[in-house]
Amino acid sequence: VELLVVIAVIGILAGLMLPSLARAKAKANRMNCGSNLRQINAAMLSFSHEHKGRLPWMLTRNQGEALWQGLYGKEHTGVHHLWDVRFVFLPAPIRKELVTAKLLASPCDPQVMPWNGLELSEGKWDGFGSAFDGVHVHMDRRAISYAVHLGGDIQRPSSIIALTRNIAGETSYEFEYPASNKRPEFAEFLGAALRHTNRGSPLHGFIGNSETDPAKLQNFAMSGLGKSQGQVMSADGSVKMSNDANLSDAIEEHANTSGGVYIGVNENISRPTQQKIDPVLLRIR
Repeated sequence: VELLVVIAVIGILAGLMLPSLARAKAKANRMNCGSNLRQINAAMLSFSHEHKGRLPWMLTRNQGEALWQGLYGKEHTGVHHLWDVRFVFLPAPIRKELVTAKLLASPCDPQVMPWNGLELSEGKWDGFGSAFDGVHVHMDRRAISYAVHLGGDIQRPSSIIALTRNIAGETSYEFEYPASNKRPEFAEFLGAALRHTNRGSPLHGFIGNSETDPAKLQNFAMSGLGKSQGQVMSADGSVKMSNDANLSDAIEEHANTSGGVYIGVNENISRPTQQKIDPVLLRIR
């Protein structure tokens, strides 16, 4: 009888402790995710030091062409890749600072792990760039947990540089990028916008792992982050374990900052998703 009582007590204690352990693990994963974002910020800072304070999406047309020609050959002039999250981590200063593509996979985002592993094993440039679209080698967007903010500017400390990919986001609007005379048109699985004028919109929020819309759950949610949970990194290197209210504040601060490379505000993001990839996409072998 005494043994049964002891077993029952142990069972009760275990039942009480398991939820606490799960919460502690989830918090630790978010902190490690924040560490990844800080390293991304350091990589972007390193890139800016070599490009007169400019981040990839801020390069002039000539700078952009020179960057991609260094990777793909002199015939390549695809400056539009400067605002594409599949390409933005490929420049040498960024790869060198990151060291490994593992840092682009959040511990809060187990779905990206198989694809991120392919980057490490098959990536053309030191474990970066495992996918091929028939023209360009680039990263598989399914291997990346983080969106980049195309208005991020190292010289604007409160501007947003990157955030977890589980952002809802609005339809991206046209913006005259410094690198090109053309206006980009984002594919659904790569672009979104966070307009400060729409503060309070449900699109200014994080999609959680309890999302009931199957498409949103599959394409945008990160299984380790619940509703109104995400991480946001600013140009000053600070990372916030954010909720939807914090995100709205960050969007407002981003829009109201000034100085830096260009006048005005860019509110576009390039966001990777788990959306099904076109079957014509090939893998490097």
